[in-house]
Amino acid sequence: MKIVAIKVTPLQCVETRATDANTPQVVIITGAKSQLAQALLRIAANIGELALDSNANTSIPLELYALSRSQLDITDAANIAAVFAQYRPSWVINCAAYNAVDAAEHDAIEANRVNALAPELLAQQCLLSGARLLHVSSDYVFGGQAVCEIAHAAERVVGDARESGVEQHQNPDLAPNSNPNQVHLPRPFVELDAPEPLSAYGTSKLLGEQKVLAILGERATIVRTSWLYGQDGHDFVKTMLNLMRTQPSLQVIADQIGCPTWSDALAKVIWQLVVQQCSGVFHYSAQGQCSWYEFACEIQRQALALNLLSLPVDIQPITSADYAKQALNRGISLAKRPSYSVLNSGKLRSTLVTHNALLMSELIEWQDWRQQLNCMLRRLS
Repeated sequence: MKIVAIKVTPLQCVETRATDANTPQVVIITGAKSQLAQALLRIAANIGELALDSNANTSIPLELYALSRSQLDITDAANIAAVFAQYRPSWVINCAAYNAVDAAEHDAIEANRVNALAPELLAQQCLLSGARLLHVSSDYVFGGQAVCEIAHAAERVVGDARESGVEQHQNPDLAPNSNPNQVHLPRPFVELDAPEPLSAYGTSKLLGEQKVLAILGERATIVRTSWLYGQDGHDFVKTMLNLMRTQPSLQVIADQIGCPTWSDALAKVIWQLVVQQCSGVFHYSAQGQCSWYEFACEIQRQALALNLLSLPVDIQPITSADYAKQALNRGISLAKRPSYSVLNSGKLRSTLVTHNALLMSELIEWQDWRQQLNCMLRRLS
């Protein structure tokens, strides 16, 4: 199965004529100027990059429309209805979001309006029109440590096996010498873990998820991701590169652990979910984990090797508490962030691999975060 993009806006790709028997499905992408929306369009315009079943002879032609806020205000029910009537989408991919984590602490109303009310309105219109909705959420719906509850211990073990590419057949509850009450921390979060957001931003993202699932049920797809970066817009990678070019030294938080994720890799995964009509809640990030400090050090190491930087700077680790104190002394109040928010992508990988003739280990989507970072930095060099 593959995507044939017959129309992509605002980016353009080679136009392919669809047959009457293969009518294109219309896909609306909200938040056209966002990093992820741009990645989705870029991947769709480079059909060869899509990691779908190369043995299938059929194709799904998609007519893509990336709409900015001026074209589609997702907080306005009347505007949403008018856009749906004009485009008649089969899918909506919601990339629009309020992502200012610290500002949300003082502007929770706006964060909830964009991250909770807007997905609810989109879901209601999808319900009326028969469209499907893929909504992008965040690792910040979790609170810091993934606790291994007995109720889903088996799901965790299977998820770990999927991550490592190892088949798991044994029931973990029957494993010899196992203690069902033992808790192993930290562990990457699986979809069955109970969310516990620490910030107004995380709370708004969780509420948006809940609204979408409650309204659409099996026609809803939620993708939680973490530490997103890419070629477009502002993010940690480009911020670090700019600081490394202008500052003699940096202090970077070393006690928050997560996983950096390249927007283009996430875009490839999203297109596969759309083609395969997958529903439910999924986690996606690159493989591995690191602190922000380790991420910054790796950015510098690779940037020097690629001649994106001419000289190294001193990077010092700092605790979240000390960083927050320094910010407060400058009059800036920081939102509380999870100390650990690594996502287990095993469920998603298992879902997609059954339809994919390629070896999953060969695909950039399932490789280490350092490899994804290298791919992105090479595009900047």
